[in-house]
Amino acid sequence: MKFVEQSNVYKPHLPMMQVMFGACLRVSETIGLTWSDVDMKNREIHVGGQLVYYEGDDGYCFHDSETKTDAGIRNIPMTQMVYDAFRKQRELNLMFGLQSNVEIGGRSGFIFNIKHGRPIMPAGVNSFLKNIVNAYNKKESKLAEEEKREPELMPPISSHTLRHTGCTRLGENNVNPKVMQYVMGHSDAQITMNVYNHISDKSHVENEMSKMNLPETVPAVV
Repeated sequence: MKFVEQSNVYKPHLPMMQVMFGACLRVSETIGLTWSDVDMKNREIHVGGQLVYYEGDDGYCFHDSETKTDAGIRNIPMTQMVYDAFRKQRELNLMFGLQSNVEIGGRSGFIFNIKHGRPIMPAGVNSFLKNIVNAYNKKESKLAEEEKREPELMPPISSHTLRHTGCTRLGENNVNPKVMQYVMGHSDAQITMNVYNHISDKSHVENEMSKMNLPETVPAVV
């Protein structure tokens, strides 16, 4: 977190990263969140749909869509990290004039926006994650050269990495597999365990992400 927090360029992206990681959300679910989906009083996120971007009759545009399965409809308790991330995002929206001013499928008040108050596209999310990794690796390579050592470089990360790493953290903190399944929004528990095992078997990607000092907090579920 320190690297992103200390970067004037990438710091505005931190709240979205923390929400995807801390609540194990799909990028389409994250982009589709509106302020009416976020219960700050009870510290709960209601996931009831998603925004998808594809070509329709009017060309490429966002479409409001149901979750991938019925299991995708869920209420996820917020950790303190996620709660603080939403508060910070509200401040950023006010500061930079990013309040949502569009209506998609009868829904409005989207949280994570770019200029003109339009939701950020999935490709835009993966683009800034790629840029963060490149910036970190450039800085680390320079520092390693000065210190005459091998650089500890970050591997590529994506929105899937954030979500799946959040799932891995749940498993490492001995969260019940059925609860993990619920938080992830999977219809089949085996899918959840495959995600957990896949990430764990790849040399613990979350340890690589810790080079950016992402918080270790996991969703507060019971």
